[in-house]
Amino acid sequence: MHARVEQKMKSFLRQHWGALFLSLIALSFVGGQAFLSAHRGTAVKEVYFADRLTEAHRLLVDEYNRLHEGSVKIIPIDFPNEDFTTNERKEILARFLRGEGDGVDVFAVDVVWVQRFARWSEPLDQYFSQEELAGISEDGLRSCYKDGKLVAVPFALVRGVLLYREDVLRSMPGGDRLIKKVQEGITWEEFVSFGEKLHGQRPYYLFPAAAYEGLMCVFNEVLLGLQPDYYAVHGFDFETPQAARALRLLVDLVQTNHVTPEEVTGMTEVSSYEYFLRNNACFIRGWTSYHRDFPEIKGEKRRLRNAPLPHFADGTAASTIGGWNLMVSKFSSEKPEAIAFVKFLLEKSSQETVFTKAGYFPPLRALYEEEPYTTSYPELTAFRQMSAHGVHRPSHPNYTRYSEILAQQISQAIRGRVTVEEALRQSTIAIESEKFTLTRK
Repeated sequence: MHARVEQKMKSFLRQHWGALFLSLIALSFVGGQAFLSAHRGTAVKEVYFADRLTEAHRLLVDEYNRLHEGSVKIIPIDFPNEDFTTNERKEILARFLRGEGDGVDVFAVDVVWVQRFARWSEPLDQYFSQEELAGISEDGLRSCYKDGKLVAVPFALVRGVLLYREDVLRSMPGGDRLIKKVQEGITWEEFVSFGEKLHGQRPYYLFPAAAYEGLMCVFNEVLLGLQPDYYAVHGFDFETPQAARALRLLVDLVQTNHVTPEEVTGMTEVSSYEYFLRNNACFIRGWTSYHRDFPEIKGEKRRLRNAPLPHFADGTAASTIGGWNLMVSKFSSEKPEAIAFVKFLLEKSSQETVFTKAGYFPPLRALYEEEPYTTSYPELTAFRQMSAHGVHRPSHPNYTRYSEILAQQISQAIRGRVTVEEALRQSTIAIESEKFTLTRK
């Protein structure tokens, strides 16, 4: 009995380490802000930069510190994928900034967090000329405004894609034909039919279905493939035929067609990729950056390929536009230095490093239009062509809260614990209640 209790405790700690660590760091950080502020009166200006540190981040921070040695030092704060989901990262940043101290100066936010974090960010219009903004893509800038004011700048872009193991598919009967189909743009109907023919020989299609933002990206791709202007027409009302059809597909993949293992209901992006590699699965819904996002997947790059995500026969292809924007804390005591660092990260050479070393696509137009970039990196052209199918999650100050509500219900439906109709009804009721509560505050 003792051994079982010990094992359960170990399992709990492994599963919740990120959240526990998040809370401890948040408390320590807020408590230490006064200490940091007291020690900022030195000759060297210290700028604290919060993001998930990739190889590109480290190279750029080191380069900036070398160039400004003796005057400015960038001090990075890391949010590794292995310890933090996007939801956890969002909450720890919010806790940092609610303290209204200057313990963080520059921070990266998911493109859908901008509306929420705008209250803590420095307005940036005065720091960026029209010429500078004209050099940034429309997709990049679209998520950077709040009430017409520039509150963020884009740093790194990604798109949702269908990743597959080429070696696995080519070893299967009909695999070559399936590869041709997915590269051309396969329908959900065809895609599921292929998967059913495997009869459980190996995992066919994986997607993260835990109750978090990663699941919302998957759901929105299916929903907006059916009706691109869904949110403009219906807002956050999900008691619609389109929403029911989108969720029904995800539920059926697991519960009816059995082309997706039920284990995905507990998976985030990290665990879904580990499962994908460990079990030699065929397909996984991912991002264009994933061959560099996770160390485990780097060795598989030569066998990994990406293709457009499936779409309904009567719908259109849709790929979530994701990525990270940079914001400057309104509480920072080093705003000029923070802005200068942000501009350095947006230089062409910096963005080339972010692309080659981190796998993120640049928001700068120049890298898609100028030599030698267009010749050296043909994948940039392919990425730009994907923009025709790019879809944005709604830009709304309360999106992150509404998303959490919907993700909980969608995940429960995929688990088979509630019906599709009940999940969407409860989501709509809860969101309406949330709207009422927020209005009265």
